[in-house]
Amino acid sequence: MDKIKTVVIDEDQNTLNRLKKLFLSFDDVEVLEVFKNSKDGLDYVLNNEVDLLITEIEMPKVSGLEIAKEINKRTIDTKIVFTSVHSHYAIKAVKHSVFDYLLKPISIDELKNTLKRFNTEYKINLNTRELQILREMSNGLSSANIGEKLFISKHTVDTYRRTILEKAECQNTAQLIKFALSNNLI
Repeated sequence: MDKIKTVVIDEDQNTLNRLKKLFLSFDDVEVLEVFKNSKDGLDYVLNNEVDLLITEIEMPKVSGLEIAKEINKRTIDTKIVFTSVHSHYAIKAVKHSVFDYLLKPISIDELKNTLKRFNTEYKINLNTRELQILREMSNGLSSANIGEKLFISKHTVDTYRRTILEKAECQNTAQLIKFALSNNLI
């Protein structure tokens, strides 16, 4: 698997230093650039191939929310992780379809979980509907129940289930749930 091409944007130099140090623990991550200036960071992300952007939410020039809005508007395939000392932005983060939300100071375990989940989702390339169905499967719902809940047919759910099993290279639902749990997908 290719390395995760990562950019970090944060106005706080201590946070930038900490993240650079934490990233040294991960062989599968390549930090392309770090930016204190959020406008410069956004320009870089919009003009380069970046897999993962880790950005502070509260910044003076361009906020993390504005960065996410701009990336989503342009349908760039960069996943965004918000960082903040405040948890009250979590709902806004969800509305901006961010990949994850980490509270500062960021621990190596939290970062490891985020990167593991990113690697798994990126590697097996599950789309939003497939992840939704996987989560419902983990709740023990049958294809018919999932179909009712998501307003799709049982046959469509069965097709998604087969696709998910193939992508995850699992033989059955039990293996798939174990795989999903161990990779923080559910």
